Amino acid sequence: MKENFELEINEKEHFEEGICRILDKLHTDTARYLVVRSRQHHSIHEARTNIKKIRGMLRLLRHDIGSNAYNELNDYYKNIAQEISVLRDDTSQIELLFDLKDRAKTPALTRMLNSVIKQLHDKRKREFEQFKKEGKSENIQQTILVLKNKIHELDFTDNPESFIRKGLHDIHHRARNAWQVTGLFKQEDIYHYWRKQVKYLMYHLMVLNRAWPLSIRIYTDNLKKLGSLLGQLHDLDLFTEAINNNTLVVSAENKKMLRRFISTQRAGVKRRIKPLGERTFNESSEAFAQRIFDIWMNSVMNKKAKRSLL
Repeated sequence: MKENFELEINEKEHFEEGICRILDKLHTDTARYLVVRSRQHHSIHEARTNIKKIRGMLRLLRHDIGSNAYNELNDYYKNIAQEISVLRDDTSQIELLFDLKDRAKTPALTRMLNSVIKQLHDKRKREFEQFKKEGKSENIQQTILVLKNKIHELDFTDNPESFIRKGLHDIHHRARNAWQVTGLFKQEDIYHYWRKQVKYLMYHLMVLNRAWPLSIRIYTDNLKKLGSLLGQLHDLDLFTEAINNNTLVVSAENKKMLRRFISTQRAGVKRRIKPLGERTFNESSEAFAQRIFDIWMNSVMNKKAKRSLL
């Protein structure tokens, strides 16, 4: 099975055909990933990523399919994502700690991180065993296949006014607003919210990539880098939360050492985020959506779709 396929509508496809093909592929792959017994950690990661992509596609279509249909489906996928997130969160934390261990400058810090990694490995093993014992993989798989059929019942208008001027504008506006307030508020949740909007915007542009492949790909590459940095920041916040809530067994002295180390790492990530955010969101949402709309309307693929309807 090919992984990480492109979320692009092909030049010879109508918008609705391309969207349905992409959504079919995402659902089918997710259903398979959920019951794979080898490389389970990787499979859960792929399943969770696909759920995010599906939710991203629905956000792009929300003005096209109507609020009721969008809200109903989004709630289903949101609940599924929450059910499997606990399995992925442990793996994300383990990957983070291995990265932090490479940056650790003292033997004491390295030993402490090794101890925490072992705790997370044990915790993840227990959670996977419980997930399997309760039959959640098979239950969620069946839900995904039912939802795959529901997608085909949606009423698409194929109107670029809806999926670009409204849908794309909305998600760019959310992402841009989040970027603008990161310097105004101290709450770290805004970075997590910004990351989610950046991911959705990236998925939307990947769908429309064929209309203007070079420039859109450059922009989506920036969004990917930004999303990765925001993801690192979120993982550091989750680790800090686990230490503060005593989810992980760490002595009081070692907590202080970890907090200082994490604080330094967070500051470094934020320094890298700042110029990338400024470069990515210096254009207004209105201008951005209009630019993409004009490109789409003048693209070869849109003109082909128009001719086929005559």
